[in-house]
Amino acid sequence: MYAVDSSLPRRHRPVTRALADTGTLYTLAHRPKYLEMFLELYGKTVAVATAVEDEIRTVAQIPKLDRPHRDLVLMGACADRLVAKLDDQTITVLEPSEDSADLESTVQQQLLELDRVVAQRRGEAWRQIDTSRAKRHHGETESILVAADVINAGGTAIMLTNDGGASRVAWQQGISARNLRDVLAELACANPDLKEEDLLTAFREMTARFGTLPADVRPTDSSAFRCRALAAGCRACGPSAL
Repeated sequence: MYAVDSSLPRRHRPVTRALADTGTLYTLAHRPKYLEMFLELYGKTVAVATAVEDEIRTVAQIPKLDRPHRDLVLMGACADRLVAKLDDQTITVLEPSEDSADLESTVQQQLLELDRVVAQRRGEAWRQIDTSRAKRHHGETESILVAADVINAGGTAIMLTNDGGASRVAWQQGISARNLRDVLAELACANPDLKEEDLLTAFREMTARFGTLPADVRPTDSSAFRCRALAAGCRACGPSAL
């Protein structure tokens, strides 16, 4: 399940910081056209936590000749594109504050608890002490901490994640999340020339290998990206929705 903030309008609403996790950035980088459109729409608000930067750079540093053997050809290409954006500071890197230490343990525990519940449903073994699980959630944890820092400083922040568990933990900390479906819908609102059928095709291609959304927010048809604007305004995107 994904924690959907029903108060957020469909149209893009500027925030102080939009904290993107690794999976969401990989899906966007899969189709460079949409990555560029996303970065133009969000502008200087796009940021990643240091742990997310590390995850991206780690993949990018794998030699191209080694990537086929590790099934990292596509992900490596996406990482290369994202590293270029990190290097030219199109994407800002932020580090959690020293004051977030207490929150860090809470967020980590909440993410691990969701892991336990999922494993239980699948009938899989689960151990509280599992370094691979902790490492997997490091980027999500830091993203939530940085977003919380921004809000505590009086700014506004959202988390960009395709992961349902991360969205729910962020919500528990008062942070709204948006996913690739939301981002592509925002692009549709901002760019009337985009066709909903093309966006649906792009979405399916972008999430076929990684960054898959929970079933409850996965679009079933192109109407998820349909502009419903009328001459008098759009109830989903207009001033009343902001």
